[in-house]
Amino acid sequence: MRVVSLLLLWLLSIGTSQAAELQRVGQRAATSTCIGDASSPRCTVDTLMACLARATRGLCQRVGAEPPDPMPEPRAVEYVVERESVIRADEITDDLRDVAWFRPGYRLMEIQVRSCANDAADCDNESWEDLQVYLRLQGSQWRIVHWRAPGDPDAEPLVPEAFRPRAE
Repeated sequence: MRVVSLLLLWLLSIGTSQAAELQRVGQRAATSTCIGDASSPRCTVDTLMACLARATRGLCQRVGAEPPDPMPEPRAVEYVVERESVIRADEITDDLRDVAWFRPGYRLMEIQVRSCANDAADCDNESWEDLQVYLRLQGSQWRIVHWRAPGDPDAEPLVPEAFRPRAE
């Protein structure tokens, strides 16, 4: 009975430790405390989200991401990192062998993202979009080598709909 109880507690701890946490970044405030820091994959992604939310090219450049051109209008962004994984050599198929951003040891962050007006209390009325961010460790800093919405061609990343200017 004790073994079953310990196993159940362990399984519950796995589920809670991997729970996705809603993050928000706006023009003046953010839930993340590490924007501008590229010492971890998570902080690097937080910096990319701040770049897009605040329309600040320098934040994109700080983490190695190519800023969108033209930059979108500043908006509040909510996002959830759903999964973080390390790309293994056995995951590289023939069709991915020549893709520069899919290499062993690179990190893949799968994210749900939505945006709304900066003055909105939340983005609950907006739709979630998928975003993938590929990172690699360069020295002691993480660099974004590619970011894209799933289904985008394996070329330059497209700006997700959540970051495109809205036709009013």
